Formats: sequence, C-alpha cells, structure tokens
Amino acid sequence: MKDFVASIRRGPATLGWSAMPSLMRMGTVMSTLSVAIWLLFIPLSILNVGSYEINGEQVTGRYFLVHADPWLALPALILGAIAYGYWTERVWARPLPLVFWFGISLVLLFQIVSGAIGAAEAAIVGIWCVASLAVVWWYSYRKHAVANYYRALESKIQTRTGLGITGRL
Repeated sequence: MKDFVASIRRGPATLGWSAMPSLMRMGTVMSTLSVAIWLLFIPLSILNVGSYEINGEQVTGRYFLVHADPWLALPALILGAIAYGYWTERVWARPLPLVFWFGISLVLLFQIVSGAIGAAEAAIVGIWCVASLAVVWWYSYRKHAVANYYRALESKIQTRTGLGITGRL
C-alpha cells in the first residue's frame, strides 16, 4: 500500500507531471474523480440511499441502477481509460478525449432525432457539438504544448525500449 501511495505522489514516470500540459493534468484528476463518484453511487443506489430521478421523474435507487447506470458505464469507462492512459503516459490515450466528446455529441444528436430536444434548441445543440469536437481535436492534435509533449513522450519511449512506440502499446 505504501508503494501505491508513493507512485500516486510521483505521478507519471516517463516525463512526469511537469512535462504534461496543465489541461491534461486536470483531465487526469477530473476523470479519476468522475469515475470514483460514479463507482460510489453504485452501492448507494443498491441501498436506495438518496433520491434519484430519470427525466424529471422520481425513481428508486435500484430502478436507477438498472435503467440509468448502464448508460453511464461507457462514459465512465472512457474517462477511466483517459485517467489511466494519461497517468501512465500512454500514446493511445491521445484521442480518448475526442472519443468521449464524440459520444456526448451522439447522445445529444439522438435526443434531437427522438424529439427530446425541440427545434429551437436543436441548432444550438448542433453548433455546440461541432464546436466542442473542433476544440478537443485542436487541443489534442494541434496545440503546441500537447504536440510537443507527445513528441517528447514518443522519443523517450523509443530511446528507452529501442522498439519505438509499439514497445509501450
């Protein structure tokens, strides 16, 4: 347990926290907290602790667990992968924020198609989806700090393993 706590304090071992862009560091922490909160709510919903709503309607904790938690599992899984990938400095984690926001956009577009979002709001939601994906893509692939970070990470991995980035995947 002592080694686990020490490894958390140390952070990423290859380049370290200081080399990681600040928004990626924040993404690591926020993704971890989001997954932890989601996991905390599973036993609370089993025990029916608190109040639960689906589409503005009060439901029991167990009903929420069966009907809402499966929809929350995939985003939680992606957030967990982001946290793990960033923490362990994996190159495959780079597109995961884009995958996450693409999934959010699909859910919002489904709500438009199903009629849950009215026509007046649909344009705003559509613009938001396109804008959020563009910003996340820009940050992940075009922002100089992030591009430099991944170049340094790939270089360090190639030097350490002699295998290129495939040695770390």
